[in-house]
Amino acid sequence: MVTRRVRGAAAASVLVLAAATVAVSVPPVGPTPPAEASSSTAAATYAPAVTSAPGSSRTDVFYRTRNQRILYRTSTNGTWSAPTNLGGAAVNAPAAAYAGGSLYVVIRGADGAAYTKVRSTGTWDSTWTRIGGTLTSSPAVAGWPDGRVEVFARGAADQLVTATSTPGTGWGTWTSLGGTLTTAPAAAVTGPASLRVCAALADHLVSCRTRSGDTWSAWTLLGGSTYSSPAVVAEPGSGRVHVLIRAQKSNALSVRTYASGTWSAYRSLGGTLVDGPGAASRASGTVDVVVRAAGGALNVRQMRDGVWASSYRRAWTPGAPPALPSSLKGRNLTVVPTSAKVVALTFDGGAGAQGVPSILATLKRDNVRATFFPTGDFVRMFPASANQIAVSGMDVGNHSNTHPYFTKISGDTERAQVTRARTAIFTTTGVEAKPLFRFPYGAYTSSDVTLVNGLGYVPVGWTVDTLGWQGRAGGMSAQKVVDRVLAGLRPGEIVLMHVGANPDDGTTFDADALPALVDALRAHGYGFVTLEELTGW
Repeated sequence: MVTRRVRGAAAASVLVLAAATVAVSVPPVGPTPPAEASSSTAAATYAPAVTSAPGSSRTDVFYRTRNQRILYRTSTNGTWSAPTNLGGAAVNAPAAAYAGGSLYVVIRGADGAAYTKVRSTGTWDSTWTRIGGTLTSSPAVAGWPDGRVEVFARGAADQLVTATSTPGTGWGTWTSLGGTLTTAPAAAVTGPASLRVCAALADHLVSCRTRSGDTWSAWTLLGGSTYSSPAVVAEPGSGRVHVLIRAQKSNALSVRTYASGTWSAYRSLGGTLVDGPGAASRASGTVDVVVRAAGGALNVRQMRDGVWASSYRRAWTPGAPPALPSSLKGRNLTVVPTSAKVVALTFDGGAGAQGVPSILATLKRDNVRATFFPTGDFVRMFPASANQIAVSGMDVGNHSNTHPYFTKISGDTERAQVTRARTAIFTTTGVEAKPLFRFPYGAYTSSDVTLVNGLGYVPVGWTVDTLGWQGRAGGMSAQKVVDRVLAGLRPGEIVLMHVGANPDDGTTFDADALPALVDALRAHGYGFVTLEELTGW
């Protein structure tokens, strides 16, 4: 056992007894993701993409699994096909649409760029094609009968960005359509020469832009408060358009319909969603909505002949997550084992969220992904911030429910702390927390490690604590944060930072230092990884 000095809840320094931390050899950066129990029961980890060819009897559904791959299924009259593994390495949810008889699926890759895979004449491309761009959300895609494809996403400055592929020409450059998006966008072709794109803006209310011919409208407020991406679906040939959201307060599916030049009020269709819906229409009077529920299950709600079904239908029951490798058990990891010059930036979230906007703005602008460890209290107190972290595609771990000393509570209480935090993170953000756990205050014993391992988690500490949380009274500054990280720089360094402010002076030195820290690390030849590298999912 070793004695270690760690931070206190009110930025006080206290002594705790902790088991020695040990770095463990795992595969180098970029490990092969562990196999799911079965691809036929693999859980969806983000919102599904749903599309359908006009006049078809089939609905096409794409979803990301725990190992980042995209699986594709079809549903015909309620019967689901076996999944097709399309591979890929998607950061968050896919998007899909038909264009000129071909089926396109688009993802945001680990480098922040958009990638697409196409099925033409019944055959999928063998590889993903890089479209480029700097995406900070899941993409949306709209397809035209003449083969044009338009991709939309949130850009590095939170604006709506778009790129278009034209037959015979290929992909054009990315352009900005403005706005300040807090969710990924949704898009749909709504007529022979019309298109609608919707997203929640800074007020978390849904707004839309429409295009007729080559002319875009301004952003128009549609209303409906949500932290998740909406869905937009047009019934072919009818003129009716539906916007569906995960309602902010109830988490229920709500729909607003445009018909004969008038929008209806939002109508609740019930259910408990964990993120945004996916929807498609293949004929007038027909809509298929697929939503993600507890445990990564996909549920279906249908409209037929203009009437919504009274309940949801389960698509299939997802399987268990991959087992924790024995090589990762029994240790609190303090470094990413690698000889590559990479650093893992990590941010704990507890009593405050003052630094979240600045931290995310820096990470998005510099195209850096990081790992966040929120408590259950954090996501309950700051759901908007928690959802912004999730929308941005950052990895999310588990930091307990209420941040107690694990060395001072019973095993049963420890289990409740871990499981309740996992539930809070999932139900608030739709994110299935990575199998990564950070002990509050860095305090634990070997039996605590064993208990957390038994719940499927790898405990992760840090190589260096920036001490930015100590604030001005603790003698810290933004420059000293940078200096501490550089002083301990080594391949695989795990950096501990915080998203909140010092409770006494209100300083946010970790957030303030981040732009200079990213520049300094890159100047030293270092890149960035997330702690997903430890487990592969």
